[in-house]
Amino acid sequence: MFTSVKHATCMMERMLTNTSSELSRSWIAVAHSDELGDEPLQTWVLGEPWVIVRLNGEIRAFTDRCPHRLAPLSAGKVVDGELQCGYHGWRFGHDGMATSIPALGPAATLPQRACLSPAAAVAEHLGLIWLAPRTPLAPLPQLPGWNEDGYVSATCETVRTPVSAVQLIDNFMDAAHFPFVHPTSFGVEDAFDVSSDEIVSGGWLVTSTFTAPYQHHDDPLVDTGEHPLIQEHTVTKIGFAGCNAGLELRFPLTQGVFGIVYACQPETATSTRVFKVMARNDLDEAGMERCVKDEDAILQEDLKILERYTIMALETDLTVEVHIKADRLSVAWRRLMKGLETA
Repeated sequence: MFTSVKHATCMMERMLTNTSSELSRSWIAVAHSDELGDEPLQTWVLGEPWVIVRLNGEIRAFTDRCPHRLAPLSAGKVVDGELQCGYHGWRFGHDGMATSIPALGPAATLPQRACLSPAAAVAEHLGLIWLAPRTPLAPLPQLPGWNEDGYVSATCETVRTPVSAVQLIDNFMDAAHFPFVHPTSFGVEDAFDVSSDEIVSGGWLVTSTFTAPYQHHDDPLVDTGEHPLIQEHTVTKIGFAGCNAGLELRFPLTQGVFGIVYACQPETATSTRVFKVMARNDLDEAGMERCVKDEDAILQEDLKILERYTIMALETDLTVEVHIKADRLSVAWRRLMKGLETA
């Protein structure tokens, strides 16, 4: 069907994309903690470059532009606990205010506009660095068991994809695709009913808990025949206002607990970085290594479908697509995201 340029433009105006300003009111994971060394690091959020830097042990984030000639501050360095621009040597303190302009001499009065634009909030959490361009509405996602006794923690491979961050979270909120997208990993052939599960909304997040069948390849008693491969498990999903989601799986038969935090970084209109961190109480280190590989493969199963989309955006007009009862959680999350427009 032919789509006019005007119609296509109207479609995009009602959609959330990787450059939608609404997402600036959320926490966004931008790097692994070990990516940031002693020098500034450039990262991209919502189509804009940012510089993250450690100044006297404190992580700070600023738009990656020096106010002088708009040079990228990420091309500079840290000198005596301050961020120095690599172009003309201007220095900035932890609050973003200029402390030195070499071309004016040491006794000069510095212009009031000689300051950087900081992120509203910065945090180091779950082995990741997070920033919020504006004051975030939803909290940082929590991962029960992270670095706790009795649990093994791990980080999956970080993947870059053209799929938008909001599409990825919408997919994470959906459960009806499991038998069709993940039949060889954990999905079970017969679809299960998720139409009556309770959805709880509040505090700029939505939560749902339901039971579902699961191919429990990690259970060692499956190989001995003492436990069946397909086991019921309880799933709790949390969708945050932004590009983050949480998942907790509980296996009654083994008493296993498996938690995941899924964080998507909307870099540019055509690029998203996907972070996934996990914690489990039912695996040793070797088992967790296998789990990481399995989770990496599961993401690729999702991307095999999502990367075929021709528009990398999320529809927020709920009258456009045909929704059914099984979509209640993802629809509730979309309503949450639509609320960002007026927040």
